[in-house]
Amino acid sequence: MGLAAALNTGKTSLFASQKSIEVAGNNIANVNTEGYSRQNVVLGDIPSLEFGGFFVGTGVRVNNIEREYDVFINQQLLDKSQELGTEDAKSTPLAELERVFSVGDENLATEIDRFFDAWQELSTNPSGEVERDIVIQRGELLASSFNSLARDLDNVRSNINDTVASEIDDVNLKLNQIAELNTQIQNIEANGKSANSFRDQRDLLLQELTYTLGVQSYEEPNGAINIQLPGGLPLVQNGTALQLEATPRGEDLTLTLNIGESSFEVKGDNLGGKFNGLFELRDEFIPELKQNLDLTAYEMVQTVNSLHAQGVGLDGSTGVAFFNNPGNHTTQSYVDPDQATAFSAGDLSIEVDGVANTVAFAGGSLNDLADTINTAALGVTATVNEQDDGTFVMVLRPDNAGDSVQLDTSAVGGSYEAPEFSMPNISDLIAVSIRDTSKVAAGNSSAPGDNTNALAISALKDEDTINGEDTFVSFYGKMAASVGIEAGQNRLAQSGAEDSLTQLKNLRDGSVGVSIEEEMISLIKFQRGFEASAKLLSTVDELMVTVINIKN
Repeated sequence: MGLAAALNTGKTSLFASQKSIEVAGNNIANVNTEGYSRQNVVLGDIPSLEFGGFFVGTGVRVNNIEREYDVFINQQLLDKSQELGTEDAKSTPLAELERVFSVGDENLATEIDRFFDAWQELSTNPSGEVERDIVIQRGELLASSFNSLARDLDNVRSNINDTVASEIDDVNLKLNQIAELNTQIQNIEANGKSANSFRDQRDLLLQELTYTLGVQSYEEPNGAINIQLPGGLPLVQNGTALQLEATPRGEDLTLTLNIGESSFEVKGDNLGGKFNGLFELRDEFIPELKQNLDLTAYEMVQTVNSLHAQGVGLDGSTGVAFFNNPGNHTTQSYVDPDQATAFSAGDLSIEVDGVANTVAFAGGSLNDLADTINTAALGVTATVNEQDDGTFVMVLRPDNAGDSVQLDTSAVGGSYEAPEFSMPNISDLIAVSIRDTSKVAAGNSSAPGDNTNALAISALKDEDTINGEDTFVSFYGKMAASVGIEAGQNRLAQSGAEDSLTQLKNLRDGSVGVSIEEEMISLIKFQRGFEASAKLLSTVDELMVTVINIKN
C-alpha cells in the first residue's frame, strides 16, 4: 500500500473519467441518429484491501457500458408502427378510387341519366334519325364509362401488386440483417459485454418490418430475437432468416414463405402493417366494388335488352338486343350442391330474349334446380360448377349467344339463399350491339309514331331495378359513398396513428434519447473528475520524488 496504491487509484480514476468522456462524446455525436439510445458508463469500485487495520479502497473500474431502454415504450412504438403502416398503405389506392368513383359532374351516374334521357327524347319523335342516333351514341358512351371504371379498378389492383412485388427484396434484406445482428449480439454478449449499437440497429429494423409486415417478436435469453408473422409463420430464428417470395398467379400476385422444401401461401389475414392494408383493399374492398359495378352493368344489360327485344324497329326487326350479352350468368356460391333441403318449392320466373315463362319447382338441391331449368327447355342451359375454393355456383348459358336472360328465383328460398345472377367482368365487356338506327325499337310496332317502348325503357331510370331497392343512379351513389367513407376513415385513422407515433417517439426521446444539456453537464463533471485524477497522479509523483530524495 502507500504511495504505490495511491498511484494505482489515480490511474484507474483517470481511465474511468476518460472512458466516461468518450461515452458522453459518443452520445453527443449521435444526438440526431435515428434509433440511437443514450449510453451510460457503469462504474464499480475495486475491492478494498486491509492496510493498518483499515480497509482502504484501491480505485474504480468500468464494469460495462449500458444503453437506456424502455420495454413499454418500445412495444407501443411497434404497435403504432403497424397501425400506421396499414393506414399509409391504403391512402394512395383509396385516393385513386375516389378519383375513379367521382361525385362530380362527369361520372357513371351522369352517363346513365343521359342514356335514359336520350330514350325520353326519342319518345317525342320515335321516327327521328337524329334521336335514334343519339340513343346509340349515348349507349356507347355509357358502355365506355363502364369499361373505363372496370379498367381503373383493375389498374388499382395491378398497382397494389406492383407495390408488394417492389418491396419484397427490401423486406428479405431486413430479415437477413436482423439474423446477422442476432449472431453478432450473441457473440458479444456471451463475453459479458453489451452490444448496444447492434441492438439499436436491430430495434430500428424491427420497427421498419413491423410497419411493413406487422411482425411479432420475442427475445431469447441469449439475446437473439425471433420474428414471426401475425399468423404464426416464422421469419427469423436466431441467426437464420427465411425468405418471402412474390409469385405471379394469373393477373394477381401471391406471397409464399419457403421453409425448407415446403412453401406456404401467406394471405392477407396472416399479415399486418402495410402489406395487410394493401391486401385488404386488393382482396376485399376492390372486388366488392367490381362486383357491384358488374351487377349494375348486368342489370342494365338485362332490363334494357329485355324491353328492347320486345319492341319493333322501323325496319320491322324484333328480338334485337340493344347491348351485347357476353359471358355466362352466374349465381352466388353454395357449399353443397346436393343438399336436399337447400331450396323450397315455388315458381321460377324465366325470361329469355323477351319471352317470359313460369316453371314450377318442386324443391330440392342446387342440382335439382338446374335439372328443372334444363327440363323446361326455355333456351338456356344450367350447369353446376365447382370453384377453386371448393364451393359451387350455378351457371346459365343462353343457347343463342347474346340473348338476354331474366330469372326470378325469389320464391324458392329455403335453407340456402335464393340464387341471384350476375355476369363476372360484364362491366369490362359491355358494348352496344346495334349500329343501324332503323333497328332501334322505339315502339311495339313499326308504326312511325309508336313510342311505347322508348317510354318503357326511359322509365327504367326511376325503377328500383338493383336488388329491388335501388335505381341505377342511387346504386352508383352507394358505391361512391362507400369509397368516400372508406377514404375518410383512412385519413382519420392515418392522422391519429401519425400523431400517436409522434408522441411515442417524443416520449422515447425524453426517456432514452440524448439530451445535449444533460450530456454537457455530464461532460463537465467527467472533465473535472479527469483533472482531479491527473492532479492526484501529479501529487503522488511529487511525493514519491520527495521520498526518494530523502532516502538518497
